[in-house]
Amino acid sequence: MSDIEVRGLAHIGIPTSDLKKSIAFYRNLGFRVIVDEKGMEGNHFIFMECSGVVIGLPQPLDETARGRAGTKGDGNIDHFALLVDDLDKTKEVLEEKGVPFATEGISVTEAWRPKSCRCIMVYGPDRVKIEFVEMK
Repeated sequence: MSDIEVRGLAHIGIPTSDLKKSIAFYRNLGFRVIVDEKGMEGNHFIFMECSGVVIGLPQPLDETARGRAGTKGDGNIDHFALLVDDLDKTKEVLEEKGVPFATEGISVTEAWRPKSCRCIMVYGPDRVKIEFVEMK
């Protein structure tokens, strides 16, 4: 995949069943809320940052789904996200290489306004989800 130019880690997604508890925990580690977006992909999403590290804390709006957060075994990281400059080129390269996509097409979110955020999600080995994010 050397045709893809990764610029860095965009964020780490950590599903939560108790958003208030998670926010308090990460605040105690020095993180601060930078995005609070309700209804994004069926979740209340909080993004927090500390020293350039960004974590995403999605809490499902559906209470049944919320109860399953944290039940994947040891650890509960849903995906990691990599920054790229050209998402269209990245998507094209991934398609050419036959990488399986976890989502259809390119997603756009307004959560990072005034920045534009476009992303795609693929599966890596063991179905680990990897998101490619273009922020402009």
